[in-house]
Amino acid sequence: MRWSYSASRSFRQCQRQWFFKNIVANAKAKDPFRRRAYLLGKLQSISAWRGRIVDDVISNTIIPSLKRGACITLNVAKNRARDLFDRQLAYAKRHPITDSGLQVSKEGDDFTLLHPMEYEGKLLDHEIERAWCEIETALVNLFSLDVVKHILKSSDYVVSQRALQFPLMDDVTVLAYPDAIAFRSDAPPVIIDWKVHTFGTNDAWLQLAVYAIALSRCKPHSDFPDGFELQPQELTLYEVQLLTNVVRQHSLEEEQIIEAEEYMIDSAYEIACLTEGKKYVDLRVDDFRSAVHAETCKRCAFRAICWEESHVHRNELFSH
Repeated sequence: MRWSYSASRSFRQCQRQWFFKNIVANAKAKDPFRRRAYLLGKLQSISAWRGRIVDDVISNTIIPSLKRGACITLNVAKNRARDLFDRQLAYAKRHPITDSGLQVSKEGDDFTLLHPMEYEGKLLDHEIERAWCEIETALVNLFSLDVVKHILKSSDYVVSQRALQFPLMDDVTVLAYPDAIAFRSDAPPVIIDWKVHTFGTNDAWLQLAVYAIALSRCKPHSDFPDGFELQPQELTLYEVQLLTNVVRQHSLEEEQIIEAEEYMIDSAYEIACLTEGKKYVDLRVDDFRSAVHAETCKRCAFRAICWEESHVHRNELFSH
């Protein structure tokens, strides 16, 4: 089983949501129910979509330019964001989720499925306009944050969205994708997590602690420094709230590392006890608790299949 911080949050919000995302959904399955779950799992809220565009511009335009030593301007970043925004919006309005020939891997950067198109059948103009305004705000703020610019420019090199894996316990592997890791020859690396939240009040120390532990325990990638080895408390961690223009620096004490380790183990154990190593065919949706809060159901990508006679075993649902 693969454990991630995002999956743990999903499981604690709604076990059924985790079940559909991590057990049922399968891009290669011939079973139409599993393929439907896979595509529903690609649905994004408007806010998640605009956050993904900001992440894309940082990871695939800004950081690569810095790696090459090229000058990257705010206008270049905004133009890239606008191009992605317009193409993805046009794709999302088509909403080809029921297209039997749809292959996500072949759709490229355009691929976007939005939650309101599936469940409301439309996108509200004022929400789309606000999404673009917030993308612009996030990029303007990024270019104004001197501490972040200094880290990115002064580092030997920066990697984006690099997969970090390490064994946590029997049959459980932790998988983490830090937004950015800045390697420096004269100091330990810096992990940066970009947040595009309207309020930005949540403290992301636990998520960053998981990333720090993952970086300290993973098998080093080929482009990591020779002899790469460190302890989580050596890392500098930055939570960058791009909409509120707030940067929070985190440093880990031993107690926080222990707390983060306990969180990972407790969460993984809870999931493992429920699934007991069983495969998809051996599990029932009724084995998993539904969400407590109605708002969780309202936002859920899997609402349609969860509410479809969820008390009936899946094999019976397949015949409909």
